[in-house]
Amino acid sequence: MDKHARISDSNSDQVVIGVPTHCQNDGSYLYLLTPVLSPPSTDSVYRWLLCDEKGAPGGNNVASVDSSPLKGSASSLIGTQSFLPDDCDKDLPESGSGSHVKPILDHLYQENPRIFDREMSAFGDGVTTIMQGKGGIAKDKSCSESTQDMSQISGPDGKSKPTPLSQSGFRDPASVGGGQQLTLLSIEVQAESRGDLRPNPRFDAINVIALAIQNDTDSIPEVYVLLRSKTEAFKRSLDGTSGCKMLVFSEEKYLFSHFMKIVCSSDPDIIMGWDIQGGSLGFLAERASHLGIGLLNNISRTPSEIKIAAGDLDIPEKGNFDNLIPEQSNTDPVILEDAIIEDEWGRTHASGVHVGGRIVLNIWRLMRGEVKLNMYTIEAVAEAVLRRKIPSFRHKVLTKWFSSGPGRGRFRCIEYAMERARLNLEIMNQLDMINRTSELARVFGIDFFSVLSRGSQYRVESMLLRLAHTQNYLAISPGSQQVASQPAMECLPLVMEPESGFYADPVVVLDFQSLYPSMIIAYNLCFSTCLGKVAPSKANTLGVSSFSPDPYVLQSVKNEILLTPNGVMYVTSKVRKGIMPRLLEEILSTRIMVKQAMKRLSPSQQILHRVFNARQLALKLISNVTYGYTAAGFSGRMPCAELADSIVQCGRSTLEKAISFVNAHDKWKAKVIYGDTDSLFVLLKGRTVKESFRIGNEIASAITAMNPKPVTLKMEKVYHPCFLLTKKRYVGYSYETPEQTAPVFDAKGIETVRRDTCGAIAKTLETSLRHFFEHQDISEVKAYLQRQWTRILSARVSLQDFVFAKEVRLGTYCTRGSSSLPPAAIVATKAMRADPRAEPCYAERIPYVVIHGEPGARLIDMVVDPLELLAMDSPFRLNDLYYINKQIIPALQRVFGLVGADLIQWFIEMPRPAREAFAKRPFSAPNPHQTRIDYYYLSKHCILCGELVQASAHLCNQCLQKGAAAATAVIGRTSKLEREMQHLAAICRHCGGSDWVVESGVKCTSLACSVFYERRKVLKELQSLSSAAADEGFYPKCMVEWF
Repeated sequence: MDKHARISDSNSDQVVIGVPTHCQNDGSYLYLLTPVLSPPSTDSVYRWLLCDEKGAPGGNNVASVDSSPLKGSASSLIGTQSFLPDDCDKDLPESGSGSHVKPILDHLYQENPRIFDREMSAFGDGVTTIMQGKGGIAKDKSCSESTQDMSQISGPDGKSKPTPLSQSGFRDPASVGGGQQLTLLSIEVQAESRGDLRPNPRFDAINVIALAIQNDTDSIPEVYVLLRSKTEAFKRSLDGTSGCKMLVFSEEKYLFSHFMKIVCSSDPDIIMGWDIQGGSLGFLAERASHLGIGLLNNISRTPSEIKIAAGDLDIPEKGNFDNLIPEQSNTDPVILEDAIIEDEWGRTHASGVHVGGRIVLNIWRLMRGEVKLNMYTIEAVAEAVLRRKIPSFRHKVLTKWFSSGPGRGRFRCIEYAMERARLNLEIMNQLDMINRTSELARVFGIDFFSVLSRGSQYRVESMLLRLAHTQNYLAISPGSQQVASQPAMECLPLVMEPESGFYADPVVVLDFQSLYPSMIIAYNLCFSTCLGKVAPSKANTLGVSSFSPDPYVLQSVKNEILLTPNGVMYVTSKVRKGIMPRLLEEILSTRIMVKQAMKRLSPSQQILHRVFNARQLALKLISNVTYGYTAAGFSGRMPCAELADSIVQCGRSTLEKAISFVNAHDKWKAKVIYGDTDSLFVLLKGRTVKESFRIGNEIASAITAMNPKPVTLKMEKVYHPCFLLTKKRYVGYSYETPEQTAPVFDAKGIETVRRDTCGAIAKTLETSLRHFFEHQDISEVKAYLQRQWTRILSARVSLQDFVFAKEVRLGTYCTRGSSSLPPAAIVATKAMRADPRAEPCYAERIPYVVIHGEPGARLIDMVVDPLELLAMDSPFRLNDLYYINKQIIPALQRVFGLVGADLIQWFIEMPRPAREAFAKRPFSAPNPHQTRIDYYYLSKHCILCGELVQASAHLCNQCLQKGAAAATAVIGRTSKLEREMQHLAAICRHCGGSDWVVESGVKCTSLACSVFYERRKVLKELQSLSSAAADEGFYPKCMVEWF
């Protein structure tokens, strides 16, 4: 809308009607209409910013105010509204009456009395103390902090420049290193549990709520612990916890009431939890709903009026805030909330918990797109991101610790919840998630949560429509029927079938930089430049809309028409510059500018460097997915089959021309052995790595010169040597510069980088390939594999390397019974039969191992949870033959079969170990009620020499005759195992996984920790050996429970 607004130049009465947003070609401006009071005049804002410099130099007129339960609450209370009057620059009186605050409060109250009353009520009677202090008001804190909220700009030093009248002069706080000005709240909950069951909000009360609050300006989060306890309150904490503010309550309803007050007073922008649905805010909301409290509505920034009237809690507070034990309540019946998880999409793809005006993040689901791991437990992510091991305790152990009371084990339960709340913030800060997502939102022009929850179409459309509107274009909005009925797409990118084999000579990899964006720019391909197909498959149709070209228009531009390889006509940029080429040119040029600006930053400007890096990454992402917007034929918003085919076919023909050019050039004597969409693999026989780099650069320069700008072929790397398996599967030693001496192991699409296998396969394959690349001797690979197979058959391996972890999506499997479910889903359903609350989150990776079963048993009958196999009384044994025959050998055969190896024959020829390693299996049934039939078919060997013995004996006759020597040998081995066990237990104690207060022993059961697997393995060996030694009378039975 073109509105010409007038701005009076009078200094006495300046009125701002609108702000200019765009300058048009004729010199006029597009104005954005604004309220009369916003923005204020430049002079008044400047005086307001300098109000802290006009106070008296003495300190008598400023009082330290800290009556609020939260830091910065006074400033946040005054700064809740959108505008403050201009008279803040007047000198404040030195008396403590606080009368000068009243006009400001009256102004705020008149603008929005309901919100103001709500904010005031969150602080109780302490508001009077905040407003009236001895000797005056803490004006410097209130003015400066509220100004940061009111102003359009703010700087890290607090000395901001005048607010501009136009948004064109806007500088966001992140650009000047001031962070994103967001408040983060991390919530973790620990509740009661019944036996081995997980907490259920219908039956189990909340014990601990840990809250970690962090602002941009604070590097250390402020931690609150809300504790439910029947004990009396004291001035000092009975649990000895430090670094937090502890609040003690006698009943759950008081705990919930104060939780809501803390959330409302701290007013977080983002609420997060590791598992927001099952162990954080979602659990709290379900428990509160069961108690008749509308939790999510009460902590919302936009609470429902009906629910406010029915659900407000008026709980009087007594005693100290640090140790608060309310004793009475006049809580009225409230209307129960609707379903906590309101939408199915939110449950399966986001947090599923909605709080009005606040962003709710489910951290574990965000981590699935950030780090590539086998399992996404908080222990695994903390080790990968923070390089720190943290313990994991079962709910049964935590409940036992909490019920032991203060002075005993309760402090462990409290510290565990506090550590989890802090960990959430540390992980998010380490990955720069908040800053990066904020920058992506700024670049794309969409809201924060949409960056995390919406797809690439939404991002492209946001940028495309903003640019289209400036060029007077409107986007069409086709229905689903129109999208489904458009002509089918006909073109596919070029993916050659590689010449599979081992290549000892260098292979040069060349890659077209941003091939599809380059095609759009080079050939001016766009919705707005397309003239239709020469021979359309459907008459008078273009994409999803009806179209019939005007013959007069075609006649007038006949000399400026480009015909793409798929037979579609486009006008050149001389006639009309397309919207998509213009958008991509701006994106790519802006990214170059941002990267240049990053190079000019000083090392001390780390925040600004992270901001710029996030912005250039956003520009890269948006340029690479622009093609997909035109080709989204199923869920597309505005697809166009002809345009998408033109982009693909132009890229394909460019790649085909490059392949023909390289193969036909006699000087290089090169051969293209593989091509994939935008890359070439060129074999240079008999050349060195340095010669390959020189020839590769010559090829890149020649092909770049053949194509229009900005199409560029880039020399990426050299493989020497390498395996080419099939499409998109290859591995080799890569060199990225001619001076590089040590190669890098680089694999694509094979088991070393895939997550649908276990660690044993990835490690074995990678080590075998490294041996072959370095020596090119297949006999070394054979010797290595036979050593590994012997170790597996002898059970001298860690169970961690044999754990599979695959995603489970319960409710999506089209099966009649559980027998045809995937193995991970079967393990999940077994756990759910024992505990319904054990249902995995949608797409959660569930670990499992394969054990020995009955002869002819199916795979689904041989999968169990790793903790079941690791249990001390477990009747299961790892199925070593399955892992070797069904997993390791097929993966390696696909690679080394290309050089003539037969791994199945290698395994058949390999001498089998005479027996399993010493004490690897129990010598007596640990639990007769759980012993499986295959246990009784296992042969028994002497624990010293390995000879066969009777089923009930542990030593052979020869060893029994040497009684003293046998006793010495057994005691020596037992002593060695005990030393190993003490060493492992010491590691766990240092990490925090042990318990020496309530019960002795290590209680951590983290499947992400290698020490846990080793500790259980040694513990089982020690138990078996001590049992055998005790039966023979060598020494009394060892108490392995001590470890």
